Amino acid sequence: MSGKNRNDKNSFPKEAIRILPTVIRACPIYLFVICLNGLMLGIFLALNIVALDGLFHTVEEYVKGTVSLLPVVWALLFVLLCVAANPVLNGINTVLSFDFERKVSGKLGKVFHDKCGEMLPADFEDASFLEDVKKAKEGVENSVLLLSGIINALFVYVPYFVVVGIYLYRLKPALLAVIGFLAVPNLLSQMQKGRLYAKLEDRTAPIKRKYEHYEECMISREYFKETRLLGAFGYFLRLYGDTLAALNLETVRTQKKSVRIELVFRLLSLAGYLLTLFLLVKYLLDGSVSIANFGAVLASLDLIMVMLKELICNVIGRMMKKMGTVANLVKFLDRGESRGRDIQMEEAPEIRLDHISFAYPGCREKAIADLSLTVRSGETVAVVGQNGAGKSTLVKLLSGLYLPDTGRVLIDGQDTKTADRGSLMGKISGVFQKFQRYAMPLNENVAISDMSCEPKETRIAASLEKADLTLSREVFPQGGKTMLSREFDGVDLSGGYWQRVAIARGFYKRHHMILLDEPTAAI
Repeated sequence: MSGKNRNDKNSFPKEAIRILPTVIRACPIYLFVICLNGLMLGIFLALNIVALDGLFHTVEEYVKGTVSLLPVVWALLFVLLCVAANPVLNGINTVLSFDFERKVSGKLGKVFHDKCGEMLPADFEDASFLEDVKKAKEGVENSVLLLSGIINALFVYVPYFVVVGIYLYRLKPALLAVIGFLAVPNLLSQMQKGRLYAKLEDRTAPIKRKYEHYEECMISREYFKETRLLGAFGYFLRLYGDTLAALNLETVRTQKKSVRIELVFRLLSLAGYLLTLFLLVKYLLDGSVSIANFGAVLASLDLIMVMLKELICNVIGRMMKKMGTVANLVKFLDRGESRGRDIQMEEAPEIRLDHISFAYPGCREKAIADLSLTVRSGETVAVVGQNGAGKSTLVKLLSGLYLPDTGRVLIDGQDTKTADRGSLMGKISGVFQKFQRYAMPLNENVAISDMSCEPKETRIAASLEKADLTLSREVFPQGGKTMLSREFDGVDLSGGYWQRVAIARGFYKRHHMILLDEPTAAI
């Protein structure tokens, strides 16, 4: 059974390490090239200060007449190389990163959807679980941004500050200390803001689900006819506006706190910047540094500050903002999932319900209470009852989609609680009261229930015949290839025709047991 995440306290390294193998498997060559390109970019950016220092020293020596013009030319070319490398390597990084992020996003999306497939269907009746799914889905895209930030931090900014740090330390350790001091308040501000935005994600997840549903009620094809005919559009528009206003209110509150934090730490950064200028002038006047050293540091100071701000505010800051959703994805992926033994079902099984009870998540009243029933192999049983009596719930319990809270559902003596979901459902077919209308050609709408092999026309025809569905040219102008969706230049069927398609879909699947939940309600 699915359970809570094993550890609610996720740390930054754990979140990154948890997702890193998926990234490496997604596109290892891209990752290697991007890392190498980033490393070169960081080094060339850092070499700007070294190149300027060398150029100023060489020019000074040339003016004194101690060197010829050639060393000045070489020093100038070195500066130009460092300057030109920035746009070239940045351009390469942008092109590669776009494709890299797209592929990684696809891989993480597959991992997320595979995990959803491992969850028990009953979990999707739980509002808190749906909120976890919503937050985890946002974490898929944000994980890509997080990992891009990590790559930039490790292979661009770290090499840059290592080279610049060595230069400043050899020149004057106090200058390095001041630059380090500038990083502390910025880093603290981003950590504070990261916590604020993580809490914002938790508070706004249920609000986002509501306004997305209200939007769907207004504009989706499934809802709009009834919404417009009954005059409910204005009502849903008000609900949409109210939830959007609530979302904006929460967001603005967080942003105000974020701005206040940013302002305090920016003032500290300004003080550090002024202190750096003061020290530079002081060292120049007392002869501790040369004019060449002074010029190189002064000319590079803006770049150092820009790189520092980009690292902490843009890279780390953006990572901190996305950390909440990435943590939600990691928690979701770490949830326990449904595992069990394979069920052997070679023919129509015997089904025994042993004092089962079931209540939907969040409901005190039981949908089914202390029910016992035996269905013998090959027997056909009809269950009749009033609306809300639990007929559809019983079908889901028989199929293993839901597991009873108490009691047992035994399929040929094997408990569905200990059975592997895929093994169990692989032998069962069904037609549900609320069937799906896939925007696909008729043949694919039927054959989608068994894609273990190529769709066979004879099996499709036999299934359509069992469902009493005749392929008249008036309704299906292209026969089995008729697209069942007006949105894709096809046809739209009546409810009765659609239900026959769903019945044919149920018959098409190879099965030893078929469950029919009011399959002819529209016929």
